[in-house]
Amino acid sequence: MASTRFSPFELLLLKSRNQTDTAALLLLAWVAVSKGSLSPADRQRLGDMAGSLRHGHDHRLVLDVAEEQDLQAIQLAAEVLQRDRWGERALPFLSQAIELTVQDGNLAAASYHVLGFLADLLGVAPQRLKQLFLEVTGTQFACSEDPSRASYWQARERTWRQREQERQREQRDTHQQERASRQKRQAPPFGDKTLRALTILELDASATRSEIKRAYRRLAQAHHPDRFFSRGEGDVATASVRFQKIKKAYEYLMKDARFV
Repeated sequence: MASTRFSPFELLLLKSRNQTDTAALLLLAWVAVSKGSLSPADRQRLGDMAGSLRHGHDHRLVLDVAEEQDLQAIQLAAEVLQRDRWGERALPFLSQAIELTVQDGNLAAASYHVLGFLADLLGVAPQRLKQLFLEVTGTQFACSEDPSRASYWQARERTWRQREQERQREQRDTHQQERASRQKRQAPPFGDKTLRALTILELDASATRSEIKRAYRRLAQAHHPDRFFSRGEGDVATASVRFQKIKKAYEYLMKDARFV
C-alpha cells in the first residue's frame, strides 16, 4: 500500500540515509539531463559524485528519476536542499553543477538557465554565480537572458512594443507620402496666375511650401522700401511696387493647397 502513495523519488527520500545528499544528486543529474540525454561520461561523473555522498542507495535509481524530468521531484529536491545549503553553503554544490555542464566542452543555453535557476533557488546572487563560474571554468558566464525570470519577458515585451510603434510610424509616414503623391498627380496644372507668382519669387513649378517661404523672406528683405530710403523717392517707389508684388505672390501661393 505504501508504494502506491509515494512517488519513486519520495520513496528514495524516505529510505535515504541523508536526504540532502539524495536531493543534491537528483538536481545534479537534472543539470546533466538539461543538456540532452545522459551520456556515458555524465553517468560516470555522476557515479563518482554519488560515491562521495551519504545517500545509501543505488544512484542509478536517482538518475532514472532525473531522466523522466519529473518536475514535482525536482521541486521537492530543491526544497530539501534549501534547508541545508543556502547562500555560501550552496557554492560547493553549484561548483559540481558547473563542472557537469562544461565537462563535454559544449555548454548549451539551457544549461546557463538551469544554473541561474539553481543559484536563485539557493540564495546565490547572479554576480556571485558568474564569479564562481569563472573560478571553475576559467571562462565568463555568457548567458545574460534567463527566460525563467519575469524581467526577461518584460524586456522582450518592451522591445516588441518599440518595434510595433516604429512599424506603425513608418506605415503612417508611407501613407502620408503616398497620399501627397496622389494629390500632386491628381492636381490640375498650374494656371497663368500661379506661374506668374512663382516667377516673381524666382521659383519654378516644382517648388515646395518651405522653398516658397524661404524665397519670400529673401526677396522681401532685398526689396524692402526702407533699404532704398537714402537713394531718393524714385527708388523707394520702385522698391515699394516690387515689394508689393512679392508679398501678393507669396500670399497667393500660400493659399494654394498644392504646395504642401
